[in-house]
Amino acid sequence: MIDGLISRRLSSKLLLLTIGFVMLAEMVIFVPSAALFRQDWLLERAEQAGLMAQALTGVPDFQASEVLTKQFMKETDVLLMAAKRDGMTELVLGEPPEDIQTLVNLDLTEASRFPSLIAPFQDIFSNGRETLMIAVSSPVDGQDALELLIPRKTLRMALVDYLKRIFWLSLFIAILTGSLIYWSMSAMIIRPVKTLAEEMTAFREDPERRRNVRGQSKRKDEIGQLEREFIDMKQSQRAAFRQRERLAGLGLAVAKINHDLRNVLTSALLISDRLAMNPDEKMASMGERLTRTVERGIGLTEDVLSYSKAETADPQIQDTRIAFTAGEAAADVIAQFPGTKFRNFIPTDLMVQTDPDHAYRIFHNLFRNAAQAMLAHGGDDRKLQVNTEIREGLAELRISDTGPGLPDRAKDNLFQAFSSAQAHNANTKSTGLGLSISKELAKAQGGDLNLMSSDASGTRFLLTLPLKE
Repeated sequence: MIDGLISRRLSSKLLLLTIGFVMLAEMVIFVPSAALFRQDWLLERAEQAGLMAQALTGVPDFQASEVLTKQFMKETDVLLMAAKRDGMTELVLGEPPEDIQTLVNLDLTEASRFPSLIAPFQDIFSNGRETLMIAVSSPVDGQDALELLIPRKTLRMALVDYLKRIFWLSLFIAILTGSLIYWSMSAMIIRPVKTLAEEMTAFREDPERRRNVRGQSKRKDEIGQLEREFIDMKQSQRAAFRQRERLAGLGLAVAKINHDLRNVLTSALLISDRLAMNPDEKMASMGERLTRTVERGIGLTEDVLSYSKAETADPQIQDTRIAFTAGEAAADVIAQFPGTKFRNFIPTDLMVQTDPDHAYRIFHNLFRNAAQAMLAHGGDDRKLQVNTEIREGLAELRISDTGPGLPDRAKDNLFQAFSSAQAHNANTKSTGLGLSISKELAKAQGGDLNLMSSDASGTRFLLTLPLKE
């Protein structure tokens, strides 16, 4: 259980990784340091051999020379030392051993600045039975060089002892370094991250409950940015939850009034039907238009109810002469906002695949919003026009007006429900559903609705609908 807890904690992983990396670095450093240690070990014995050769040359007393010889051989583990003079070899101390099996020659007359990195491992992994014959320069006049015989196992033991010391020293350094990094990282990273994780868990379990509210973090690094982003995320999520509750309440309210509203519209529909049957052609025409308007009103109430239930009515796709649909929507808007001039540049023979009622609603929403904005802005030059381009099997309908343009804050949430662009006319109220529903209706028919541009010269929308196959 403890092992599992250690393996799961980020701080424990950081500590173990730090110790492991420091040990790995020490292992890399050990290779050249072992090579230098081996060279220094051999050079030290060569230097002692030179001093011994000088001492024996200046000591006539045999007893004194024997004492020096024993002490030298004991301290250096030298089995034999011989001097080379004029091509001849002269025994200086010791006797040739009888059990020499393998002789390894080493020339130290010129020590290399870059010792071999492989030699220490050859000594460590040797069987220890070889004997090293080391050739060094002699400080005594007349002697060309000195030759020493040293058991290889002595060098091997020295290297193993050096390896042990380096290992324990490296382990101490690794633990000390790992502990320092652990405590510093724990204070800088681990604890803040752990606190954030606990707050995320608490927020997931109960998003509405406000616990210990912390102020904005003053840290300038990534942890501070993470803490600030988390606080902003909680605030935005709580705002979204509150908006969702309001939407749910709105859906319930619409469901309650939908029945009564449909009864009122049904009565109006009966009256408009009677007007449509009037012998007077003008009255009959007005009755027919009133009938279509009431029918669309009934459809609007049902669509609002469907929207509050997150439902989307399937469009009844058919081949539609889109110029007539746009003209009908414009006529209804102009009747409501007299003085608005409309120019329809859609070819009369252009056929698209769409639901006529849905297309009417899209045009009506766009035209009505534009007419409201131009009327609130004032001026006599209130123009609406629709241009068309055909591209890649789609009809691109560009709706433009001469209004004052949209405010910058409205462009970001233009197509979001209940995020109204705020009508320019203070007397006009908007729920923000028009553009949101229009975009959904366009997408449901295989097209799309987007804002092209909006500035002081006017606003331009792009409506795309599939062409007739």
